[in-house]
Amino acid sequence: MGTKFNLNRQPVPDEEINSHKDFGELVNKFKKQSIEKARSDASFLKNKKATYSAIIAGVAVICTVTYFSVFKKEPPKETTNDKIVTKQQHTYSPNTKPNKAFIAPPISRLNVPYTSYKVKSEQGATLKHTSNSKIIIPKKAFVNKQGQDIVGDVEIKYREFHNQADIIASGIPMTYDSAGVQSTLESAGMIDIKGYQNGVPVFINPEKPIIVEFQSEHIADRYNMYVLDTVSKNWVYVKRDNSLKGLKTQESSRASASETASKKTDSPKTIELQKQIDAIPPKIEAEKTVYTKKINRLPKTHEPAKPYKAIAGRPQFELDVNYKEFPELEAFKNAVFEVGSENKNYSSKLADVTWSSAEVSEGPIKGKNYLLTLKLRERVEKLIVYPALSGADYDKALKTYESKFSDYKNLVAKREADEKRLKEEFEAKQAAFAAEQKKLSEEMLKERIRWQKEQEEQLNKQFKTMDNASKVTRLFNVSSFGICNSDCPTNMPKGEQMTPIFTINSGGAFVRPEHTYLVCHSKNVVFNFYNPTISYDPKDTYSLCVIANGKMYLCNKEILNQCFSAKQNKIPVTELSSDVNDAFDLRKAIGI
Repeated sequence: MGTKFNLNRQPVPDEEINSHKDFGELVNKFKKQSIEKARSDASFLKNKKATYSAIIAGVAVICTVTYFSVFKKEPPKETTNDKIVTKQQHTYSPNTKPNKAFIAPPISRLNVPYTSYKVKSEQGATLKHTSNSKIIIPKKAFVNKQGQDIVGDVEIKYREFHNQADIIASGIPMTYDSAGVQSTLESAGMIDIKGYQNGVPVFINPEKPIIVEFQSEHIADRYNMYVLDTVSKNWVYVKRDNSLKGLKTQESSRASASETASKKTDSPKTIELQKQIDAIPPKIEAEKTVYTKKINRLPKTHEPAKPYKAIAGRPQFELDVNYKEFPELEAFKNAVFEVGSENKNYSSKLADVTWSSAEVSEGPIKGKNYLLTLKLRERVEKLIVYPALSGADYDKALKTYESKFSDYKNLVAKREADEKRLKEEFEAKQAAFAAEQKKLSEEMLKERIRWQKEQEEQLNKQFKTMDNASKVTRLFNVSSFGICNSDCPTNMPKGEQMTPIFTINSGGAFVRPEHTYLVCHSKNVVFNFYNPTISYDPKDTYSLCVIANGKMYLCNKEILNQCFSAKQNKIPVTELSSDVNDAFDLRKAIGI
């Protein structure tokens, strides 16, 4: 069974975003609005010439400032080593780079296009893509936003990404953040699938997922399944990619090796680290239970009721009862009962009746008023009353209240201090557990990468005599439209650093990059750099792609590795030929 993906968000098309970007139109609107405002001025006719001059000068200032802010850039200084210092350096991350769409193809003509298919929702279909991948759509797989079945034709837009050129051309970020640890995803294959009916997005019935049998060139069994969340701007881990298990590959020996590798998904150290990580949440919950019990055992506090002073003029009466016969009224022995204004049925004649029973219960406002129920045979009267004291009885009760209230405040302060102390103790232990969990997670990630690299090297040794065109099938079990990927996290390259200066025309001009892609030739991975400094492993082989002013520049692996070996930070790049019109041509230009 393949992995289920759940990603309903539809990204805003780049065409829609770009349609709202027109600086020239903005200037024309500003000029037109300024002239109309000037004409409405009472002194416009007298100062027409001066007004027009001021408007035109204002527009000229805006255009001049914009021109110099955009185009007046000093070329970087050349150095003979791998480090330079500029007067101003701005470092951006993929999520903070200003005015940049999250998915931003660097050159629109190179972007991987969608292939469109028509499917009758009630019939389903099996679609064969040009890559020999299959898209298996069950009957009644599509619903609208209300969850109702779709009837009729549905347009499926589908595309695949197989290599570094596809990744660069698509503009899909491959940075992965897991518990604050950033890495780059090395891909074994990625898909982007959407569905529409009459131009309106449709959704996949989660009980009838679409299965994509993806033809992958990467045979190692060390990948995970992810979906791209375009709102949080991060890849979401789904589960281990086990779709290779039990599938036949084009060569039996390759299948055997893959099956052997799948049995060694984790090293013994990784398994032990995972056990330690899994043991931490139960420890936190146990500590939480202990501290909750400690807090519950703290002395409870109850605020004493403040005596109510009788107010002259209000309807009130005393209960003439035998307190031995009615002990529940003993607490109100010296009190008079003021009749609340909320009583609509009260009459002074009620005091003339000799009632057979009188019951006092809690009133609508707890601790302040009471419900007095008077009964005489079948007659029942209910009154909301307020027990009140007067004279010496009130003064005595008030002193007692003040003493009890002082004790109450002391108890509250002590309880709050004890609760705060216990809470701080628990939070300190919780923070210690979290720190331990993060440390173990980082250690486990490093161990997994080391182990996966070791397994891959073993597989490569077994497959070095085999045809590189051989492919394996990976299963994407798609329950919601979006971008899905089979990847494994890879650390940024380490070993050496360089702050390069990119030159064209034999060093006669400089290129100030907006985005730098370092293409690794030993893995299907592209490292993105947004700041001036790049890092690389001198033992590996790379080529380089630079984006600047809407153009793409390349440095092939031979020239780049010569620069790396000599630690020469002046790197010559060549503008991408206009003959390169798609990702396939870009792949040949990069040399992968």
